[in-house]
Amino acid sequence: MMTTDSTARAEFIAGLRALARFLADNPKVPVPSYGETVSVHASGTKQQQHAQVDRVADLIGAPTSGGTHYQTARDFGPITYRAIAISEQAMNEYTAALSYQGAVTT
Repeated sequence: MMTTDSTARAEFIAGLRALARFLADNPKVPVPSYGETVSVHASGTKQQQHAQVDRVADLIGAPTSGGTHYQTARDFGPITYRAIAISEQAMNEYTAALSYQGAVTT
């Protein structure tokens, strides 16, 4: 889910800054070798989700892409900010696939 609530935004940004300071002050603590992605997930109907992703795309100055997931993203070095809309069909297929987890053995 995504929000523009000022309190939630301030807490999130403060947390990112605290993490960055901690990592800078503790060089022996490992970080991901290939970066990381911060994802915000759209909610609502398919049309509402696409509208939310379109709005974020405009705000971050990035294109959208379709496929199973409708999304936009902007890279900040090895860190990616991504807004994503996952269709109900894709979620249902994912949930169905997970229902077999552990049921099939070789």
